[in-house]
Amino acid sequence: MKKLKYLLIFLLVALFSLQLMSCGGENNEEKEPPVNSTEIVDYVEETKLTASITGKEFQRDGMGEVKLLQAIDGDTIHVTDSTGTILKLRFLGINTPESTAKVEPWGVTASAFTKGIVNNAVSIVLESDGNKTNLDGYGRYLVWVWYKATETADYRLLNLELVQEGLSPSNNNSDSKRYAEVIAKAANQARNQKIKIWGEKEPGYCYDGASEISLKELKDSLAEKGNESEYYLQKVALTATVARIAGDEYYLIDTDLETGVTYGIQVYHKTSTGIMQIGVRVKLTGTVTYYEAAGVYQITDVVDKKLSNDVNNLRAVEENVPVVPQEISVSDLDIANHAIEFNLVTLKNLVVKSTYTTNTPGSSSNGAISIYCEVDGVEITVRTVIIVDRSGQYDVDLNKIVLASNFEGKTLDVTGIVEKYEGAYQIKLISMSDVVIR
Repeated sequence: MKKLKYLLIFLLVALFSLQLMSCGGENNEEKEPPVNSTEIVDYVEETKLTASITGKEFQRDGMGEVKLLQAIDGDTIHVTDSTGTILKLRFLGINTPESTAKVEPWGVTASAFTKGIVNNAVSIVLESDGNKTNLDGYGRYLVWVWYKATETADYRLLNLELVQEGLSPSNNNSDSKRYAEVIAKAANQARNQKIKIWGEKEPGYCYDGASEISLKELKDSLAEKGNESEYYLQKVALTATVARIAGDEYYLIDTDLETGVTYGIQVYHKTSTGIMQIGVRVKLTGTVTYYEAAGVYQITDVVDKKLSNDVNNLRAVEENVPVVPQEISVSDLDIANHAIEFNLVTLKNLVVKSTYTTNTPGSSSNGAISIYCEVDGVEITVRTVIIVDRSGQYDVDLNKIVLASNFEGKTLDVTGIVEKYEGAYQIKLISMSDVVIR
């Protein structure tokens, strides 16, 4: 009886052991190995453009090849389609840091990344998210942007590449479903790697307080060193007087008391406080950036927090300051004279030889006029903003826009801002109150 009892116990133990083995060893071998969290996946390489683009037009078919007109920043470019129509584009699924009106960490790097790709691409293809093209609130087409770096290369999805490189978070909303899943995976991977926007500091970006300098010091440094200037992409604090305003562009001037030379600077700012008015001397803090489209240095990302007592906040130092333009001759418009750029000047006796009106639907300068003049045997261009009345304020009523015929065959005395265009200086006319027509 004891032998039978021991035999039963032995069999039970053996059976239990076999069950343990089946729950452990054999099944573990059949399971997939755990995912290695350090493995880097090239989602851009895995994602392919499968649809054919042959015979397709973006506005009609939601897909089509285009030509680059201008790269604006990390997620905005302008292109032309096969009909020559200008299309302003906003990339779907992403939101790169700012680098124009304001400058955020990694914004300049993201902008340079996008510009480097689209400027050198042999082909750019747009793809909408659904069966139709969609516009955002600024009239920009919402698109997926594919590019080929060489003729033999595959198309790569630039939106996804920016996320994978850690230059943008994912921004998957109701307008960006087509590649939402892979965009999210790339964003999670970049976040786990803690690259760029997810944990690294951008080289050259000013994370500290502003350097307080004079406008002369800033302009001299930029003229001598360009992007190597110690102030480039840095926050600076300076005091100057608002001389003219054109939309979101403010022109500030300041006279160096030691030399008597007046310097000017362009400030791009979507003002909220209303402090920036002609004749107001302001103390402002902003970031020195390079506006590639115009080839000029300017100040953006102005600290302007309404009702804030922050020491760097935009504030008025003096009001009702006389703004007197410098009367110059055409010989003063020497491109080597960096002090005169963005200055408010008056140039007299300009004989109008011809005019040209910009006619580019959708362009912010549609209706602006180039007035080609001659004075003392030298050619000079006056370029207007879209002028609608003697105050120079914008009006959507096209019937009120000043036409080129106002200037043709006339002699002009012009007061305006000196700006650079294609390696030469021209005069920017902002208001009809700044021109005498004879």
